Amino acid sequence: MEVRSYAYNLEDVMKDNFEYAWDQEELWEIAKKKKIITYKMNDVKHWVYTPCWSKGKCFISIFQVLNQPKKFPRHIKRIKNADLKYPLIVIEDKYDKYGGILDGNHRFAKMIQQNKRKVKIVYFTKK
Repeated sequence: MEVRSYAYNLEDVMKDNFEYAWDQEELWEIAKKKKIITYKMNDVKHWVYTPCWSKGKCFISIFQVLNQPKKFPRHIKRIKNADLKYPLIVIEDKYDKYGGILDGNHRFAKMIQQNKRKVKIVYFTKK
């Protein structure tokens, strides 16, 4: 299993500004102590179009991966193996009142595939 030590906010990656890196394990530990909120899938289904992964110098979205599975076999495998018992970790986003996925894009993609109507999340603010 691939484990990432650090992750970056997509906005920072696109601006080459990595001052907001976080330790993935620490993020999960903090998330365990936060309240789980439920969103309606219809309210956040637009997240499938947000570029969330990179392939070389390109950023790709869940929509692209789900619609071109042969082109992204590694992501398809991770989507298949995603464990939906864990909520998505979402961070506030000034452009989206529901926030943006910080951790859990593969889980979200699996929810889309399974036509889930509700999405469990843990919400983080940037403060």
